[in-house]
Amino acid sequence: MEKNLQHLSKQETEKLMERYYNGESVKNLIKEYKINASIGELYKLFPPEVFDNYKCEYCNISLVINRPSKTNQNRPKYERDLYCPLCGHTPFINSCKCKNCTEKEKHITEKRLAIIKTVYSQKKEQVNFYDISFENKVFLGALCRYLLKENLYEIKPYIESTYNLTPTLDLLKKLYTNLLCKNIISISPNSSLSAFNQESEIFPYEFNIYYLDYFVNLDFKSNKKDLFLEILNPKYYNKNLCNEAYLLWNDIAIAECIQYLQYQLNKVNFTSNYTPGIKTYKTFEIILKDFSVSQIYGIIWKAVAEATRLQAEKGLNKKHAANIVIGNCERYAERAKINGWNLANYNRIPDLPQTILSEFFFNKVLQIGDLGFRTPPTPNI
Repeated sequence: MEKNLQHLSKQETEKLMERYYNGESVKNLIKEYKINASIGELYKLFPPEVFDNYKCEYCNISLVINRPSKTNQNRPKYERDLYCPLCGHTPFINSCKCKNCTEKEKHITEKRLAIIKTVYSQKKEQVNFYDISFENKVFLGALCRYLLKENLYEIKPYIESTYNLTPTLDLLKKLYTNLLCKNIISISPNSSLSAFNQESEIFPYEFNIYYLDYFVNLDFKSNKKDLFLEILNPKYYNKNLCNEAYLLWNDIAIAECIQYLQYQLNKVNFTSNYTPGIKTYKTFEIILKDFSVSQIYGIIWKAVAEATRLQAEKGLNKKHAANIVIGNCERYAERAKINGWNLANYNRIPDLPQTILSEFFFNKVLQIGDLGFRTPPTPNI
């Protein structure tokens, strides 16, 4: 019981509460019972209501609910209002911050971190850099260029980055998946617990790849600095790799087209009504045989503008308007090719700067700079 009511017996307190909730003057009750409290504070001094069918898992005593004000006395009572009067535990609130729950959570966290360390401290067979495919060398180089730590073997989580590593999430997923599946990078046992699905039945084998720390899992028998110089400042490209380079160039170019398409759709509020699928990828793959990403920027801009016009003039819903954009791109590109139109080259825009992968591939690996943006992908570079 609150100290301001300690001079009252249990029966007097119960009578006081009865009279309070029956609507008697609070000012008169405070005066009559000689209580040191303001009118608005009286109900807060009342002993909480006890619920014997609910017990605190830590203290094994009944849970309680605070008394309501007079105006809220008919308000429903909810389990989330229950708490332990001894330790403050709130069992029906997920984020209970009582001392017992805090200690319990700390223990669970320590146990889970120990499991992560045990599982991911197991050494994997290291990979020889020179046995890695051309595509994965480029993926590794771009990843290391952007997120490699100063110790030259740890990679920071992608979630901590401020720039886009790839133009699309599909290509980002491919980059990480390739490197993980080939054991070129391995999950660090020092990764944050938040990277893992802690409710998973297969913990810690279910995780978000973009929240993890990684190790570069390479054979460093040779000089470590020399190897990273080769990774970050590559000299491995030669004419024998032109077909593999063409395939990667094509993937990056398609991703840059989709990125720009999504950007333009977002500007006219069509994005939520459109998800790029196989048709979109195939359409851009075909158009890229004749036109550069720079030129396709213009094709996309015109296609979106036309869809927006049709939507306004014919009352099309946004989903329908969004779905005709890729068809517009395809038809415009076909006319441009047949008629031999000299399409303008658009520049990159500030809102979509060149991504790390694109920059690394065209500037460092192929060393062709803006040609990667201003010419169609070619296997003869």
